[in-house]
Amino acid sequence: MPVPTLSRKDRERIAREQLIVEHARRLLLSQGFQGFSLDDLAKSIEYSKGTIYLHFESKEDLALTVATSALRERANLFERAIRFKGKSRERARAIGFACCHFMVAYPDFFNIEMTMKSQSFWEKASEKRRMENSMQGGRTFRAMLEVVHHGFESGDLPRAHISAEHIALAMASVTMGSHIMSQIPEMRLLAGIDDSILIVRQNQDVLLDGFKWNSLFADYDYASTDRRIQQEIFPEAAWLKSA
Repeated sequence: MPVPTLSRKDRERIAREQLIVEHARRLLLSQGFQGFSLDDLAKSIEYSKGTIYLHFESKEDLALTVATSALRERANLFERAIRFKGKSRERARAIGFACCHFMVAYPDFFNIEMTMKSQSFWEKASEKRRMENSMQGGRTFRAMLEVVHHGFESGDLPRAHISAEHIALAMASVTMGSHIMSQIPEMRLLAGIDDSILIVRQNQDVLLDGFKWNSLFADYDYASTDRRIQQEIFPEAAWLKSA
């Protein structure tokens, strides 16, 4: 069945919205959410503020859309990661690898995503934009759940009194928290952190070991697994050489 061709008007609308989001991303990075204004954005894109309102209902609406674009990139990486062929713990490591690759490859996206989560603007965004954000978040969570269930089904991960959903939440929390803390200068100094990616990965391993997810880190050659993940799934991840 042929795919309907977009009209010129629709193509122009999509291109204009992409332009708005890209410039908003740049301004959010340089000015922060509080300093970000639609007046500055209108000047940047050489459109009226009214044109922006044709696409987005509010400043919060637009900011959430920028955050969603970051989350979409993360979800894409996660879905690539779960295609890795290996034991369940190795696939969990591929998810962790994807997290670190996102941090390295899209540092501005990560910063925007974290900034937006710290602002109480969710309810001010439109239902449409909240739905788009939730859909991308659901993609990342489902990828983690798939790997956790693989662990249960293979017997690598003991079925304790913790649900698959709570294990996936713990994986996300440790990864995000570790990265945020490792970016704070005083914490880097106090903890002696030279390589934030290494710290994130170590904490991921500590968590999975705590769940008794086999094979435990000390009992397996995960350096070899990492090389396979890079070669087979993320060949662009040149940072692994220094991690």
